[in-house]
Amino acid sequence: MKTYGISHGLSLVDLALPIRGFEQFISIYVLEADQVALFDVGPAVSIANLLSGLRELHINPADVNYIFISHIHIDHAGGIGRLLKEMPRAKVVVHKKGGSHLIDPAKLWANSQTALGELAQQYEPVEPVPANRIIIAQDGMLFNLGEKVLQVMETPGHATHHMSFWDSQEKRLFAGEACGIYFREADFIKPSTPLPFNLEQAVKSLERLIQLSPDSLCYAHFGSINQPLANMEKAKQQLILWGKVVAGCLDKKVGHEEIYRELCATDALLAKLDNLPCDRRDREIYFMRNSIAGFVGYFNKFGTGYLNQL
Repeated sequence: MKTYGISHGLSLVDLALPIRGFEQFISIYVLEADQVALFDVGPAVSIANLLSGLRELHINPADVNYIFISHIHIDHAGGIGRLLKEMPRAKVVVHKKGGSHLIDPAKLWANSQTALGELAQQYEPVEPVPANRIIIAQDGMLFNLGEKVLQVMETPGHATHHMSFWDSQEKRLFAGEACGIYFREADFIKPSTPLPFNLEQAVKSLERLIQLSPDSLCYAHFGSINQPLANMEKAKQQLILWGKVVAGCLDKKVGHEEIYRELCATDALLAKLDNLPCDRRDREIYFMRNSIAGFVGYFNKFGTGYLNQL
């Protein structure tokens, strides 16, 4: 576990999961205003590290007021039930499609095991959240933290229940995975598009966020950058490029491994995978295959009509 100061009142906790290659994987942002807020919490296995990070930042868990959940995939929200036992005042802000799955996580856990296999077991099971701790968020809703006001923005695509959070005063965007993933140390960017992915929604969500013209962008995977518009535009074009490559491969009736090779040959940004340490590179290759499955699932369900309009 490591903590980093980003700006006055904003810190990042690197959960450094106890899984090979999973350091610098999930960014948990801690915003200290009149009220204290967290952005995502990580899987259950990482909650001890998160609590240690808060102690390092001299924050009493009992003083946390809000936990803003970008989406309920268990690498982002799987530890919320366990964490709330240490945070008696905290309310969980979540999309309407996600709230019921936090209250009764049986289906979320079962689907996670199907999608992730052994990795889900390493993340550890999801514990339920009391219904009275949940706030169902709607697009445009404002949360006044005192010095800061956060606006909820529904940004589906990566997931139907995905939300981003906008601080208009600082022009700072907490984007979850709506802008893909980025690792500054490798100058590496790629889409995050697991099943059930929606290409049209993902592109439109990115276009909406680009219109904000943020000065800084906080990625869930991994870290915060200033002047992010170029990255956001790259992420949009990368989604479209991957869509064209996958659709072309499906026309040729080739399998996922051939799609993977074609993406690596076509997308110059993927060459920067080699700039990552070997264990993190292996991790991202694993998740690339999940992302390919998301594109394949999208085209099998919706066809290529939207892609043909671009």
